[in-house]
Parts: sequence; C-alpha cells; structure tokens
Amino acid sequence: MALLGNWRSRPQRVRHTGWRRPSRTAVAFSLYALFALVGIALPTSYIVQSPGPVLDVTKDIDGKQVLAVTGTDTHESDTSLLMTTVTATGNADHGVPGVIAAGSLLTRELQLVPVRALYPEEVSSADVKERNLALMDFSQDTAAAVAFDKAGMDVQMTLTVAGIPEDSPASGVLEEGDELVAISSPAVDSGKVVPIGTFIDLAYVLDVTPAGTDVKLTVLRAGAEHTAVITTRAHEPDRTGWVHPGSMIGAAVGVSDVELPADVSYVVDGIGGPSAGGMFTLAIYDAVTPGSLGGSATIAGTGAISWDGDILPIGGIRHKINGARQAGATDFLAPAVNCPETEGFAPDGLNLWAVRTIDEAISAVDAIGAGDTSQLVPCSAIQLVEGEGD
Repeated sequence: MALLGNWRSRPQRVRHTGWRRPSRTAVAFSLYALFALVGIALPTSYIVQSPGPVLDVTKDIDGKQVLAVTGTDTHESDTSLLMTTVTATGNADHGVPGVIAAGSLLTRELQLVPVRALYPEEVSSADVKERNLALMDFSQDTAAAVAFDKAGMDVQMTLTVAGIPEDSPASGVLEEGDELVAISSPAVDSGKVVPIGTFIDLAYVLDVTPAGTDVKLTVLRAGAEHTAVITTRAHEPDRTGWVHPGSMIGAAVGVSDVELPADVSYVVDGIGGPSAGGMFTLAIYDAVTPGSLGGSATIAGTGAISWDGDILPIGGIRHKINGARQAGATDFLAPAVNCPETEGFAPDGLNLWAVRTIDEAISAVDAIGAGDTSQLVPCSAIQLVEGEGD
C-alpha cells in the first residue's frame, strides 16, 4: 500500500461573518453612555442664572420711551440710568437639562441654583410669572409716588393698619383697619402734629424719633377720630449690622387710594419683579427736576423701593453688575445689604456704591455726575456680620 506523503490534520480557520457576543466591558460602557445621554437630556433640579437685558430707562426702544412722564413739566437729561436684570433658564416646574447644568460650571457668568432654593414645591411657574408681574406693577407705582414726593410735588395716599404682631408696641393700642391721619413726636418741632398724607410723612417723624419715645397717632376708626399713644421700638439690625435710624410703631401699614400729580408709563414687556424700583424712582425724579442729575454719566443699579423711600435688597446682583459693565456703565448703585455678595465678582472698570435710601441714591448720582465720589460708601466697605449667611 503506497502512502501519499506524511499527512497531519491542520486546524481550520473559521471566518465569522455574523453577530459576535459583546464583552462585559463593552456592555457596561454602552450602558454608561446610554445613561449619560439620558442624564444630560433629562431636566435637573437646578436653574441657571445669568446676566439679563439691561435697559436705559431714560432712552427709547423702537421709538417708545422706556419710561415716560406726562401731565407735568419735564426736563431733558444727559444722564443714562440703566436698570439691570437676571435671566433664569429653567423654572419652578422643572430645572434645566443636565447638559446645560454641567456647562454652567465652566464659566463664572453662569450660576447654578437649586430650584427649591428659589421656589417652594407648591409654587408653579405660572404662579411665579403672575407674582413677578404684580411686583413690577407695584414697583412702578411706588417709584412714581416716591419720586414725585421727593421732587416736592403733591402726592396723597391712605395709610391703614394692616397687621399688628402680638408682641408689638402697637398691640392693644391700634386696631387693624385704623386709618393713620396724623402723628406727633417730641423729637419733631417739640411735638408738632404732622399730617400723614404719604408714607414718607410718617417716616419723616419716626426716622428721627429715638426708640422708647411716646408718639401720638391720630387714627380714623369706624368713622371717628381716636388718639393712640405708642412707645416706639428700635429696628432690628440687618445682615450687615446696620440699624435703621429712628424707631418704629410695630404695625404693618398698607397703602391705598394713591393720587399722583402726573402719569408715568413704562415699556418693559416681559420683565417682572420689584428690583428696578430704585432706578425707576431716579429716572422719574431726574425727569421732573431741572438739569441732568448725574451729568453725562452712565450709571446702572438695582434695588426695590419701599413707600418710605428705602432701597431694599434683591436677588442676582452678581449677574446684574456683569450685565451693567457689558452695557457700558461705569458706576453701579447697589442695596447695601447685597454688597457682600459682590465680593470677588466686581468687573474691572465698574465702581460699586452702597445705598440704603432713595435720598442716598439721589446724592450718589449727583456726586458721580459732579466727579466727586469721596463721600460715597463703596460696596467693599460693607461686610456681613459674623455668623450671618448670604
């Protein structure tokens, strides 16, 4: 039998052309990538805040004045007064997608804020919008009343007791619904009776009355006048340790039936909240008084305005100062309580000044225009009291 050479079996090369079972590592990586993609697309529980639009309330937009005073004499002004805003991405219903939240961590101009730090769970985005529009209306009404009053024009309103805390000096003396008619204090003209036509009239007396002073209030109750004697109490210090001058009667006071000597209209569609009140007040005051309050300066600012002319704290100031500088402002008026929040965020070329009242704000704008800011308080001089949070 003949052998046809030496033969031995060889392994056969098999070529796979179909599906191959993936490795565990590949499966894990794919799942991770899928979850990551889903994660960056789904809403988070965060809102992203950034600088919003900046409006010069002394100028026009598309041929319409941002703020127009009619029904009285007005004066041209070279001063630019900028209101600043914050843009919020996300809302009370849901936060931003993960990809936007992650991106906000890469720049100082964006700030990631928990939704619930801004809005309670029971508040919807529709509720927030409605409230912000109402606050904008309130700020406009208050700004007009305060500005006209400070300009020496006739303003009238009704002040009514709206609430009295149990431990208040007014408890058992005043009643809800009492209409405040007049006030007298030994600290003002030896007890001269001052008629209360506006909230500023009431503040004029109380702001110079030391705590522990007996003041007399004339109130209208059920159609009859009554005299109420109240021992005033000191104000509580704010977060910076500052104490409001004078004293208080310890009652919440509501305002109604406001009568103004002129009309003010606004073109600020889509913007809500109370924080432009201070700048509105300055613009109205500048319009109805001769000359340019701040010369040719470009001055931005923020702060709500109260009926008695106090400048109240707001949110988002670090974004507002950035927006102001980008818009060309050289000076910024900030509520004093907000000043500590600007530390480390003040843009180059922008002077930050602390103000607590509209009187201080008017003086600040005048000083900036005159080129002498030596008497103004820089924001850097305002610090939080140890132990107080932002």
